[in-house]
Amino acid sequence: MGLIRSKKELELILSRINWYRHSKKRLEQYQTPPSIVAHMVWTAYMRGDVEGLTIGDYGCGDGRISIASILMGARRAICVDIDEDILLHGLGTVTSLFPGVAGRVLYVDADVERLGLKDVDTVLMNPPFGVVAENRGLDIVFLKRAMATARSIYSIHKYSEAFMDIAREVAEDNGFILDSYELLDFEIPMMFETHRRRIYRVKTVFIILTRV
Repeated sequence: MGLIRSKKELELILSRINWYRHSKKRLEQYQTPPSIVAHMVWTAYMRGDVEGLTIGDYGCGDGRISIASILMGARRAICVDIDEDILLHGLGTVTSLFPGVAGRVLYVDADVERLGLKDVDTVLMNPPFGVVAENRGLDIVFLKRAMATARSIYSIHKYSEAFMDIAREVAEDNGFILDSYELLDFEIPMMFETHRRRIYRVKTVFIILTRV
């Protein structure tokens, strides 16, 4: 674990990462708040799903989940996104702010739907919520790809009872169980021209899936 002794300390370290200013609405590039990243990664660490392992971060954006995983002792992190611009931003961030981490984060420009990774132990991700019309169901696609590549999955999704039913069904069909879940308020700052409030709070669910 290095010198990081608490979830709060991890959150403070992650708060040094600047917000990406060119987010694309069609890709739902809502950057995960440091508090949620820290909570996800700390939870996975305490369950033995980070230290010394290979982490997959699908729809990684600037790579903050990957960075947090390496800081908590992951052997390496594979940071996958379809947007080259945000990957380049992430590469610049990790190189400038976390040079000791940079060599263990692999940035991959790829479509998760066509991903064929192997030897991933744990997936930690914040996939698109699927609120943009052309992205409907994409959150489930990300879950299925995660199940095809890892044995443990930690993921954030927009909450609804319908989503929970689908997640349980997809998990069972793919040899996983919904181990636990937790409702979290996900804060999105005013970042697109259609936004009218300084901060939007979205009801999300943090789910943990494990292979049976």
